Amino acid sequence: MKNYIHIFFFIVCLLFVPYSYSAVTSHGEINVVGETVGIVPASSTVPLVATLSVDRSLAVPGEEIKTIEITMPKGFVTQVSDFKSVTRDGEKLLAKVVVSGGNVLRVELTEVIDDSQNSIFNITFDSRTPNTIFLAEFSVRLRNPDDVPVGDYIRPGQADSKLNNDDLDLQIIPNVPPAPVTDFTAEADKNGENDVTLRWKNSTDPDVNGYLIYRDNDFQIIVENRASTTYRDINVTPGEHKYEITAYKTILLQSGRSLSQTVIVSADTAAPNPPTVLRIDRIDEGIKVSWNPSESRDTSKYHILFGSAETTTLEQLIDGEIPVNRSTNNTTEYEYIDRRPLTIGSYTYAVVAIDEANNRSAPVKKRYRIFNRPYPNPFTPLSSDPDFNMVIFPIQTIDDSDGEFSVLLYNLNGVLVKTLTAQLGDNELRWDGKNDNGDIVESGIYLYQLQVGESFKTGTIIVAK
Repeated sequence: MKNYIHIFFFIVCLLFVPYSYSAVTSHGEINVVGETVGIVPASSTVPLVATLSVDRSLAVPGEEIKTIEITMPKGFVTQVSDFKSVTRDGEKLLAKVVVSGGNVLRVELTEVIDDSQNSIFNITFDSRTPNTIFLAEFSVRLRNPDDVPVGDYIRPGQADSKLNNDDLDLQIIPNVPPAPVTDFTAEADKNGENDVTLRWKNSTDPDVNGYLIYRDNDFQIIVENRASTTYRDINVTPGEHKYEITAYKTILLQSGRSLSQTVIVSADTAAPNPPTVLRIDRIDEGIKVSWNPSESRDTSKYHILFGSAETTTLEQLIDGEIPVNRSTNNTTEYEYIDRRPLTIGSYTYAVVAIDEANNRSAPVKKRYRIFNRPYPNPFTPLSSDPDFNMVIFPIQTIDDSDGEFSVLLYNLNGVLVKTLTAQLGDNELRWDGKNDNGDIVESGIYLYQLQVGESFKTGTIIVAK
C-alpha cells in the first residue's frame, strides 16, 4: 500500500512541475548596431539589435508567436519611443510595443506567427546603459496569444551570420574615450594610381579595438586592429581631399579626431598588374581557362581574349568578361569556360586585368592545341619552353572510342620505358620524356601505343635533347 501512495504522490508532483519543453527551438544574439564586438560604454544611449533564429518546423498548437519579450539587465532603460522596428526575414512587421519597469520590452505582433517557417527576426531599439561596469546578460522569450511562454528562454548563439557578438550579453566599460591618434599623415600615390596611403602611430591603450578613418568629414573605413599603423585608401575620386582618424573602444566611444591632412589625388593612369598562373584545361563542358588574380587591388574585372593560329590579333569573347567579386577578398582563382566546339588546330587564350578607370594590364597568354595526333613531335624534355618540353597524347587520336585511356612507350628494342594512364574524365596524357624510374630517356625514336577501350593506334615519337 505504501508503494502505491509513493507512486501516486510522484505522479501528482509531475503534474505540478513546470513543463518548458517546446517543439519550437530558437537561439539568438544581441549587438550594438554597426559594431562587431559586444561592448557598450556606461551612461550612454546605444542602438541595439536582437537577432533571433526561430525554428517552427515542428511547432504544435499553442506554440504560435504573438509576443517577443526582451528583458534587459538592471540599469538598462528603454521607452516605447526608443523602439525602431521588428522584421522577419527582412520584411517589416506591424507591432504594438509595451515597456514595463523600464527594462522589459514587449513587442506584440499584429499578426500571429502560426506557420511552420524557419525565420530570422530582428528587433531594433535604443536603450540607456547603466553607470556601473559589469557583464550585462539579456533574456528573450517568445509568448503565444494567451501570453504563455513558448518553451524556455531563447538560448545564446550565432544567428545573424556575421562576425560579431554571438551571445545575449554585453560588456559595459567606463565611458572614457581613448587619447587622440598622433603622427597621422596622408600621402597621394606618385605612380599613377588614385590611391592615398595613411600612416599613424598605433595606440597603446589596451581597450582600443581599432581606428576609424574619415575622408572629407565622412566616415569611410574601420581598421579593426589596434596594432595597425597604415591603411591604403584605393580608388579615391581625383581632386582635393581631407583625412582624419580616431581611435575607438566602440563605435560609440572614440577619441577626438586627429589633425587633418589634405592631399591632391590625381586621375588613375596606372595599368593594373596582369593576372598570374594562367591555366588551360579541357573538361567535359568545354575548355576551362583559369588564373590567379591580379595583385592590383583596384582590379574591377577581367577580359578573356581568344585567337587562332591564322590570326595575328586576339579578340574578346562575347561572354568573356568576369567581374571581380568585391564582397570576398580571398578569391584565389577565377575561371571561364569556353563552351564552343573547337576544331582541330592551334589557339591562343589570354586574360587581361582592368581597373575602375578602364586601364588595362598586359595580357597573360597561353597556347592551346587540339590535334588528332601526338604533339609536338619531336619534343625536347630539357627545354624551358612548356610548349616543347613534353609531348601530349590527345584522346582524339582514336575517333569515336570509349573506355580506359592509356599510352605505352617503348624504345626501338621493344623495352617498355613508360606507362601513362588517364584518370576518369581526362582527355589527354602528357609525357615529359622520363622513364618509369624518373630518368630522362636518351635522344632517339620511341614507339607509342595509344589505347582507348578496345581500340588502339601506334606511332613514333622523337626525343631530341
